[in-house]
Amino acid sequence: MKNPLDQGPLSDAEVEELDNFLLDAEGIDESMDVSSLDGFLTAIVCGPNLIMPSEWLRWVWDMERGEDDPEFENEPQAQRILELVMRHMNDIARTLPETPEHYEPLLMESPNDGDPVPVIDKWCCGFMKGVALDSQGWLSVVAGHPDWLSTIMLYGTEAGWDALKTKDLSLDEHRALADGLGDTVRKVHTLVLEQRKKALAEGRSPGIVRREPIRNPEKVGRNAPCPCGSGKKHKHCHGKSSHLH
Repeated sequence: MKNPLDQGPLSDAEVEELDNFLLDAEGIDESMDVSSLDGFLTAIVCGPNLIMPSEWLRWVWDMERGEDDPEFENEPQAQRILELVMRHMNDIARTLPETPEHYEPLLMESPNDGDPVPVIDKWCCGFMKGVALDSQGWLSVVAGHPDWLSTIMLYGTEAGWDALKTKDLSLDEHRALADGLGDTVRKVHTLVLEQRKKALAEGRSPGIVRREPIRNPEKVGRNAPCPCGSGKKHKHCHGKSSHLH
C-alpha cells in the first residue's frame, strides 16, 4: 500500500482544502494560513538544526502562543489535515535538494482591481517564525549573509514593517522583491546543506531544537473584528486574499 506522504505535491484543490481548514476550524484563532505555513515549513526545511513535528506543529495551529489546538470533527479529518501538512513539507524537502529550479514560494495575491499584486508579508512572517524557532542556529546565515534575508525581514518582522512605511516602494519594486524570494531560499538551502555535510564529515550530527519563537501580541486575530470597522471578521475582510501559484 502506498504511503499517503509519498503522493507528491498538493493539488490546487488540496491547497484550498488545507487553507479553508486553517482559516475556519474551531478552537484556533491565530492559526497560520496556507501561505504563512509554506514560509514556515520552508524555513524549517532550510534550517541548520532538526525541529521535530511535535515541536513545530503547535505553532501552525497557534502562531502566537503555540498553545491552542483545532477542534477536528472526527479522526479521519484530523488524519487528512495532518497528511496534507506533512505532504506539503515533504514536497518542499524533496524539491530543494533534487530540483531546486522548480522551487517557488506559495504566495497570495491581492486582486488590486484586475492588476493582481503578490502578498508576501504572510509568507515572510511564516518564514521568520520558523527562523525564530532556532534563532541561534540561524545566526550563521543572518550574520554571515545579512543581505540574503533582507526582503524576508522587511516584510516579516515588526522592525521591517516600520522601515517599509518609509520606503514607499512602487508596485514594480514590490513585485521584483517577491520574484526574488525563490532565489533567496535556494541560496540559503545550498549554504545550510554544505554546512550539514561538513558537520557530518567531522562526525557532528544536527542538533534537535526545542525553543519557543518570538510572539507578536499586536497581530490582529483572523476571527477578531476587522480594524477597518466593516463589522466582518478580519479573515473575511482585509485578511482575505486569493491564491497565487
